[in-house]
Amino acid sequence: MAARFVATGLVLLASLAACSRSARQPKPAATLSNSPQAAAAFAPIREQWRNRKLDRAAIVEFIKRYPTDGAVPLAKVYDAFALIEAGQPLQADGVLATLENQPPGTTRDLATVAKARALRLQGAPQSALDSLRPLVGKIIDDADREIFLEELALAALAARDDYEALAYLDAWLRGAGEDDREIVRQKIGQIIDGLPRGVLEQTYRAMRERGTASGYGPETQRLVAARLAHIAVDTNDAALARWLLDVSGTSAAQAGGDAGLELGELATSRRGISIVSGKTVGLLLPTRNRELRDEAADVVRGVSWALDLPRSAGSATGVRLVTRDDGEGEGGTRAAMEELAGEGASVIIGGFDRKSADRASAWSEQSGVPVLLLSAPSAAHMPKNSAIVLGERVERELTMLVEALARHGVKTSAFVADTIEDESAGKAAEAKNGLVLLPPARCDLALAEAGKTRFPVPAWFASGAQGWLVSGPSGCASDLLRDVRRVLEQRPRSAEGKPMALTLEAGVPPSEVPKGVLVLSASAGLVPVAATRPEEAHDDDVRQFMERFGVRPTYWTAIGRDAGVLARTALAPLPADSATDVQGVTQRRAIVQAGLLAARVRLWTTDDMGVGKDRVLPRALRLVTWTPPK
Repeated sequence: MAARFVATGLVLLASLAACSRSARQPKPAATLSNSPQAAAAFAPIREQWRNRKLDRAAIVEFIKRYPTDGAVPLAKVYDAFALIEAGQPLQADGVLATLENQPPGTTRDLATVAKARALRLQGAPQSALDSLRPLVGKIIDDADREIFLEELALAALAARDDYEALAYLDAWLRGAGEDDREIVRQKIGQIIDGLPRGVLEQTYRAMRERGTASGYGPETQRLVAARLAHIAVDTNDAALARWLLDVSGTSAAQAGGDAGLELGELATSRRGISIVSGKTVGLLLPTRNRELRDEAADVVRGVSWALDLPRSAGSATGVRLVTRDDGEGEGGTRAAMEELAGEGASVIIGGFDRKSADRASAWSEQSGVPVLLLSAPSAAHMPKNSAIVLGERVERELTMLVEALARHGVKTSAFVADTIEDESAGKAAEAKNGLVLLPPARCDLALAEAGKTRFPVPAWFASGAQGWLVSGPSGCASDLLRDVRRVLEQRPRSAEGKPMALTLEAGVPPSEVPKGVLVLSASAGLVPVAATRPEEAHDDDVRQFMERFGVRPTYWTAIGRDAGVLARTALAPLPADSATDVQGVTQRRAIVQAGLLAARVRLWTTDDMGVGKDRVLPRALRLVTWTPPK
């Protein structure tokens, strides 16, 4: 179909060449007035037409003053255009109806153009286009030709004949006078921006393959190339960028204009390349704020521990780890994941919060590349075919913790939340248990006054808070406990027996909890790890981790470790070489996908040993209750 449309375009362009300014044909005789006085009165009107600044009052006055003059039919055509420009196409039809018996010639042809414009504006673009096609190659007067070519292109666009319209746009641009060329070029550039990508891409491919034989002028080719360059950059389409720069022979400056630099960077990236390189794991890391960077560092430690990096790097059986920043928004995440896939990763770890998990899940389901999601996505983005959810739904945790607070007699609780999803989940749990949560404070709350607590602990006590609910990173819980400790130093018994409920992510070691505070902590698998020194760890794997890294594993460390263990197990059957053909890449990704679902290994964040059939890591939540030593 594309080839047929391109061929049609070539025929049209050949016909339109007769209309171009380079076609040296004699001009037909102009419409003549019957008297020198009428000719003098009509001359300014004709000049207005050439400058496209019609004064309808002057036209009407001329027709009234010289009703039988030979220039009146042309004046009526100008009047019709003026009415159309004023938004009165029906009145223009009435004027044009008086010219139905006009003999063949330039006046009748121009009346046809006016009628076509009125038809297009009244919602009949196909009829307009059909009426204009017979005029191709006939209209050669400069002003008449330009308005004909413009209307021909606009009618084709409105009729959705996009390939034909592109040919007409090229003829319009080449037929524009020098004084109008820049304005016409801008108009055509705006129109091309609205054409479908497929039309532009297929036509531009024909332009590049056929060269001058395609019939399109160099300016049109530059406009189409510039639009495709912007499409490539906006959609992070590295394959299109590479074709524009490498295959088509178009330079970055020609293709991209202001986007040329970005186009070059995109073309040299790994995006869109289909490859599986040995045993490669991709890791998508967020760097948008301090909390996410801290979580990312913990995940890197957990993944590195699971993959035995850097000790196994370079060995025949070792796993290679490649990382990318997850960028901003959907486009940034998609570009980063395509880069990881282009580096040969056959499984990717990412999704540190719900929004990024939604984006990663959508990309995984679309691309078929397995992605291990560290946070649970929203219900609309739960995976069906490719992604796997390792993270816990905060709704389950907060429901359990609110129930625990209520059982301990808490009727009003302070609430510290990390995200809007945490706030919504807390409110839902609150409504079910008759417990009142004070307006939430965010984990990233700034210090209001030097020497004061960051969190409003005194204000919470004054509002009747009998406990705390914390959903956020362990660093957030540690900062809150530090503030609570400062208040307790001044009011030692104010927090006596008051419970603090912590999600898995917020878990802290006992050494950070002030005396008198009761901790209600969500627990799953080995999380939270209570040890602060290696010798305190009851699990050998945890102890060895702490000996190597010198830190206590957080929830994010543990879930990163679990993702790494599952990935390593699934990658084990893959050979060390690379696959670049479609069949080989598809086959290896299928092996990894099946391996992830079949893996049975010891995990840190759950008592289960593998992923469930619903592509979610099952996890039994427990409540751990403890108080610091007196």
